[in-house]
Amino acid sequence: MQIKFLWVGKTKNPSIKTLVSDYFDRIRRLIACEITETRDLSKRKSLKPAELIAGEGEDLVKHLPASGRLVALDESGRQFTSMDFARWIEAEQNSGSRAITFVIGGSEGLSDMISRRAHLILSLGKMTWTHEMTRVLLLEQVYRALCIIRRIPYHRD
Repeated sequence: MQIKFLWVGKTKNPSIKTLVSDYFDRIRRLIACEITETRDLSKRKSLKPAELIAGEGEDLVKHLPASGRLVALDESGRQFTSMDFARWIEAEQNSGSRAITFVIGGSEGLSDMISRRAHLILSLGKMTWTHEMTRVLLLEQVYRALCIIRRIPYHRD
């Protein structure tokens, strides 16, 4: 199985960029994975929020794989404990899923073009996070889940 991370824009904050790189390197030692960053259209002042979401959604759709499971991150989505999230990933592996793609939208939110296709809408909690912090939180939880599945000592119950 492969895990793909797809999000809008490059990670600009150097501290967060370091954490993204660290967790991505950890994950890639355990499973095939990749990160794809699409264009950040928020710099275009002429775009209204709905236009921004639609444009970013079109860019994200171009990078969606033809098969596999699609997970869209949204604050209104399903919340898991770390153990339950690990069980969900393991169940996807065991059911023969070839890939799981996690998608994080831009600053105005995620396009319905993505949400409608998603097999799961995932929330990392009720609090609001910056999009760059969300990347780190997602990567850490995927790494934690893989450690739980492989019984690597990282997670403590």
